[in-house]
Amino acid sequence: MSLAMDDIRYFSVVSETLNFTRASEKLGITQPTLSYAIKRLENELGGELFIRLKNGVRHTELGEAFLDQAGKVLFEWEQAKKIAVDQKSTVSGTFSLGMHTSVALYSMEHFLPELTKKYPQLEFEFQHGLSREMTEQVVSWKLDFGLVVNPKPHPDLVIKEICKDRVTLFKKAKAKNKLIIDPNLIQVASIMKKIKKDQYDGFITSPDLEVIAKLTALGEGTGVLPTRVAAKFKNISPLSGAPDFHDKICLVYRVEKQKSLAAKKIIEVILNSKI
Repeated sequence: MSLAMDDIRYFSVVSETLNFTRASEKLGITQPTLSYAIKRLENELGGELFIRLKNGVRHTELGEAFLDQAGKVLFEWEQAKKIAVDQKSTVSGTFSLGMHTSVALYSMEHFLPELTKKYPQLEFEFQHGLSREMTEQVVSWKLDFGLVVNPKPHPDLVIKEICKDRVTLFKKAKAKNKLIIDPNLIQVASIMKKIKKDQYDGFITSPDLEVIAKLTALGEGTGVLPTRVAAKFKNISPLSGAPDFHDKICLVYRVEKQKSLAAKKIIEVILNSKI
């Protein structure tokens, strides 16, 4: 990577951490080297990018304005390198893919082995979080792809439906009378509006659907779960007549991703997988 592109990449990492010490550790360079690179970039742009605080930094107005552009510049640079690779008729490169951990656990087995077998020069960086967070990171150039649940349309996104799922209440026979939920999920909020919460003796909450499924299988209460997650546990069943929420699991990526041969192959394999 050129010196100028290195400086922009360093700026991006400082923007993520808002701390020069953590950024230099993450980049594997010394703090003076990082500080000099940021100063060099500030000289090029004609103004300061960060305001130094006692426990870190924050962006200046120029830094905020440059942040989005920096992401685009780095993306286009990576695209240019991938296009150069494509011209050699090889499928290689490092691609980032974001998805909820539960989606990862039931989906990756259907496409990742094929990708790594067909294209051994491909490398992947996985990130995990709520689907809306992963979608935002694809939009903002921080992720190449997202495998997300119920994405909202966006003018810069291509959205391809992969499969469907159903979220509802699951229970083991003779379970305790508690409700087990992830309160951060939109699906859970929708279902909670349709049930009488006072019929339960209390709540157990967890941000991990696999934990909720395990607790449900142990009989600790009634879990609000996607069917694909609950299917791993044979001793829990959906409650008859319970409210539900229908999900669409989709592959999302920016329109620009269709320019790269490697990206096209990744898209093709995921879309053709039997998730």
